Amino acid sequence: MAQSDDDKARRTAEIELVAATIWRAVMARDVETLLSYARPDARDETRRRLTKRDGDLACALFDTECLQRQLPVSERGRISVADFFKQHPSARLRVQYLGMMMFGLESPLDLAMVTWVVPGSDADRNFPAHDLSRFDDHVNTCLIHTTTTGWRFHSRVGVFFCATGLFRDTGAR
Repeated sequence: MAQSDDDKARRTAEIELVAATIWRAVMARDVETLLSYARPDARDETRRRLTKRDGDLACALFDTECLQRQLPVSERGRISVADFFKQHPSARLRVQYLGMMMFGLESPLDLAMVTWVVPGSDADRNFPAHDLSRFDDHVNTCLIHTTTTGWRFHSRVGVFFCATGLFRDTGAR
């Protein structure tokens, strides 16, 4: 049990460092740093989507006004990740280990949903069972760890966004 707790603490510390780097990269619109966390097989497509000024991924990460033009009316309350970080500089980092061994992972701590929550918000109070359709009180990303690549975004688009239907073990910092 102590080994498991030590492993979890080590993984959480690693994720906290990655999350801080991601925060800085989003705020600085540092595409190269974000690409360093993209899966190798998704890097070229991710670069294209991050550098296309009015592209869906670039807008979602960096530009609320651009994002608003692309969203259906029902989702126009969403803001870019950068604007979320600007509006909530004291957002709290929460980590949920998804423990999905069926993906061939070496450890149940190799797949994690990383969530920045507004302190005291619904997402903070109800984490990890927060309302994933709300965009005003949290931002999520999923990270996967392998021995060959370290932590990388776990996403079809290669960066930031993740599937949200997986829930297992929770650790908060």
